[in-house]
Amino acid sequence: MRKIISKIGRIGIILAVTVISIVLSVLICFTVLALYDAGEETYQIVAVNSVLAPLLIAPLVTWYLIGLLLKLNELEQKQRDLATYDDLTGTMNRRAFFENFHTLKKIAERQRSHLTLAYIDIDDFKAINDRYGHVVGDAVLKSFAGTLKESARGSDIIARIGGEEFAMLLPDTDIQGAYSILERIRTQISARALTIDEHTINLSISIGLTHYQKETELVVEQLIKQADQALYQAKSEGKNCIVQYA
Repeated sequence: MRKIISKIGRIGIILAVTVISIVLSVLICFTVLALYDAGEETYQIVAVNSVLAPLLIAPLVTWYLIGLLLKLNELEQKQRDLATYDDLTGTMNRRAFFENFHTLKKIAERQRSHLTLAYIDIDDFKAINDRYGHVVGDAVLKSFAGTLKESARGSDIIARIGGEEFAMLLPDTDIQGAYSILERIRTQISARALTIDEHTINLSISIGLTHYQKETELVVEQLIKQADQALYQAKSEGKNCIVQYA
């Protein structure tokens, strides 16, 4: 609704400036005609020009304004993207993820539906950065994020919440369904070697999994804590595995 109002407001500005430019052009031309003292033939030429001038000036002003508004829209879109998405991986950033989390929380509570949360961490990522450098490390993060996005469903929400740690929120999905999806992702990651700048890199991921019980109140902070504890346990148990919060 706000976008529609904004667009209507901008169209109104363009129309208003166009009308004003036409009126001012006509007034200027008629003022010149009123002060002009010449023969009839010359007067007719000036009169024709007084009609053509507004028709030329108004479109020029209008198109100039349209260009400015298009640039403004582009800048606004870039600002929205920066506020919502991680610049490196193209996944949601931490702030946008938790905003969506709270929205889905309300839906899950109202509909008494499942909501599953996974915390995902790339194993030994610091060693990759130390050995190959941050450029390669960034390429690894982008590749991994791409795999997550390709494997996710349209309703799933994926975010980079810090460093090499990602979160995945699966609405209307029970723990068994979420486990199957994430196990497929884990297997795919560990079975495929990445080739970056002539370096062959084998990855694995650890995953902590928890979900909202339909018969209880959903507390976002509690669910996050559970997923984090399950992830920590997955790391402790040797990495490259999924641990469900008990």
